[in-house]
Amino acid sequence: MTGTLRLILSLAAGSVACTGATASPDVYLTWQRDPTTTMTVCWQDAAPGPGAVEWRPAGADQWSKAAASAPRLLPGTDRIAAHAELTGLQPDTDYEFRCGEEDAIRRFRTLPATLDRPLTFVEGGDPQDGPAMEQMLRLAASRDPAFVVIGGDLTFDDGLSEHAGRVERFFRALGRDLVASDGRQIPVVVCVGNHDVNRDRQWIIDNEALPRDAESRRAVAPYFVASWPFPGERGYGVLDAGDYLSLVVLDTNHLNAVDGPQLDWLRATLAARKHIPHLFPVYHVPAYPGVRDLRDEMSTLIRGAWTPLFEQAGVRLAFEHHEHAFKATHPLRGGKQSADGTVYLGGGAMGVELRDPRDPAREPHLAKTAKSHHLHEVVLESQRRTVRTIDLDGRDIHRLQQTVRDSPDDP
Repeated sequence: MTGTLRLILSLAAGSVACTGATASPDVYLTWQRDPTTTMTVCWQDAAPGPGAVEWRPAGADQWSKAAASAPRLLPGTDRIAAHAELTGLQPDTDYEFRCGEEDAIRRFRTLPATLDRPLTFVEGGDPQDGPAMEQMLRLAASRDPAFVVIGGDLTFDDGLSEHAGRVERFFRALGRDLVASDGRQIPVVVCVGNHDVNRDRQWIIDNEALPRDAESRRAVAPYFVASWPFPGERGYGVLDAGDYLSLVVLDTNHLNAVDGPQLDWLRATLAARKHIPHLFPVYHVPAYPGVRDLRDEMSTLIRGAWTPLFEQAGVRLAFEHHEHAFKATHPLRGGKQSADGTVYLGGGAMGVELRDPRDPAREPHLAKTAKSHHLHEVVLESQRRTVRTIDLDGRDIHRLQQTVRDSPDDP
């Protein structure tokens, strides 16, 4: 029996009960909305998979239940992807959950409502199917972060069913390796990259050739859209945690045009968050490359459309990926070094084969480069942030500390 037929028959039989395959599903966490009061539990499993998630405060007796989304079949497999959003949670609180009554009991923690103590997250990009992917996920977990951000090119699937094995390996690693020292699972926030979409759609400058609606986005990026309810079919969005953190997740012309409706949304989104002390855009293709030429067509487009909005909103740090080598720019404003400018950090090298970066001595926008797998450990405090970039062996390759201003107009 084909996977598609199994899924159809199970749905027709009303398989919304808490049933699942004999093996545990591959379970991972993300958010669709407020990280202080919600959690979205995602899983991939043999069809039909669990039909609900049960959850409770850690140590409590009574379970609550959240129904699963409609399952989506993953191309080239008999596996489905589904999720359930848990709402009405308390900030900074540990919860237990299970995907179906017979699944293992796991744990997560919501984010705090206020930044009363330091909060750590880990950021990186381009894990793909490279040799270091699983080791880097374990390194990320070893920092005991509140969450992890991955900036695109997650599985190197190119939207092709023959790459389904890469997808399965990646999500199995997420569930197995992104576990903190206290046993809680670590949530993940992602953006879309060029290798998350169909191969013939990866280098689109012509906006007319981009997907026009949700259905066409599902066809172009079947694994990404099925697996990630945020940013989901829209392809971009924002997550706000209390009054201290906003993650602005963007799409660099993979499912949405840089200078299309996304640009109007970005302008309004950043303008409404000028007061947020830790305001971070996250996207795949860099505005300020460290491997490619600064005149790269997509990078030039992003610099013209987005970076002026970053500067107007007082953004001091933006996370970029895609290039498979580390880079950090000087603080830049209008493309020139400025003490109150934006640092563009990272180059997408969690697991991929590495590339040779450019020499900062010959590139005025670059402060440092390195041919190195890397992650960023970001520590947020009320008045400052500290970013420690570490390599595959946990050694420092770069440090950045920024003072938080009360508003973008402050000196």
